[in-house]
Amino acid sequence: MSSLQLSLDEPLSPELALVCPELAERARQSLPEPGWLAPVVRLEAAARIRPVQTLMLGLVIVLTTMAPLALLLYERSPHFH
Repeated sequence: MSSLQLSLDEPLSPELALVCPELAERARQSLPEPGWLAPVVRLEAAARIRPVQTLMLGLVIVLTTMAPLALLLYERSPHFH
């Protein structure tokens, strides 16, 4: 075991932690507790979308998808010129 007197006040490069086991252990000890060990907080159920909102969303999607096609077909039609 070497006697390293390095301070971990500044970030430690991952490469250095791979090469030096003493620094790797000190870096692991200074890590905070993992977040997955924290208690789970339940969120309220999301508000449901009303049928009218769903219908309007569908209409907007269809119009934005079909409008360029309709304009292209109209522009290529013989009545346009």
